Amino acid sequence: MEVSVIIVSMNNYEVLSRCLDSIRTHTSTSYEVFVVAYLFSPENLQHLRQNYPWAQIIESNEIRGFSANNNLALRKATGKYCFVLNDDTKIESDVITSLAATFDQLPSEAAVVSPKLLFADHSLQYCGRPEINWKTYVLAQLGLWREKTVESPYTNRIGIFRTYNLVGAAFMIKTDIFRQMGFFDEYYFFCPEDIALSTALNRRGYFCYVNASVELIHYEGASSGERISRIKAATMPAGEKGTIRFLAGSSVMAYISLTCFSCTMALLRSLKYRMQSKTPGDNASIMSTANRNVVSALLTKKTPKEIFVKYYGRIKR
Repeated sequence: MEVSVIIVSMNNYEVLSRCLDSIRTHTSTSYEVFVVAYLFSPENLQHLRQNYPWAQIIESNEIRGFSANNNLALRKATGKYCFVLNDDTKIESDVITSLAATFDQLPSEAAVVSPKLLFADHSLQYCGRPEINWKTYVLAQLGLWREKTVESPYTNRIGIFRTYNLVGAAFMIKTDIFRQMGFFDEYYFFCPEDIALSTALNRRGYFCYVNASVELIHYEGASSGERISRIKAATMPAGEKGTIRFLAGSSVMAYISLTCFSCTMALLRSLKYRMQSKTPGDNASIMSTANRNVVSALLTKKTPKEIFVKYYGRIKR
């Protein structure tokens, strides 16, 4: 088996169907597909089994983050490469075969090859990612650094080039190296599991690459002004907790400093959104609550998963 395709879907059958159909239409190399059906309704699960009998379906019926859900499938993968793919993507050419073939042109230290990601209108979303550390985090929080516009040798080049960070929405990785790394670190519930993996790979002497001639569509964030889900009030504090832990590493002083900085910025944002809110439950109101939850979450010893469960429970009530 050449490639194991790994897709996690949170009860989103229609979006997942578009992704699976595109894989089936455009892939010529040998492959297997694992779908982690996360909190799927019985109806959607039945449709999935009936319409995609060639996909191996793994039910995930308890609260898990992106890392843990992917790992359920990754442990079963038999392919030489694993292609981790979001369900809100669409392949319009033989992306999987092309990415696998790219490894033949790279040194043995190459662990990851990613495609160029495009929005639904085919405008650029990601073509590589720069290194991200506590300095870039602080500057970004202050509005002085933007990942997608910064000039970097790791981004927006042509052909095959080395990047620093992979994009979790779509990347291909050598299975033996991924297994050696222990797959995704399950401490990270929503983010920054992809950046943490990239950083760990770089530190071990492996490289991440982009093949900019290979493109796929990633629908997330394609339209501005979208309705923000109330679940943001749970995912944002969980993600921020993981981000601070990643950036600080083993330094207690860095963790304390970044926590204080992040709490201050989140408090200011919460107040700003509160003043902008016009009706209960509007986007500004949700963002105000999410930022307020960030402050509370960072001042506890709870893990990102525990933080998510706490605030998700409040949302569901």
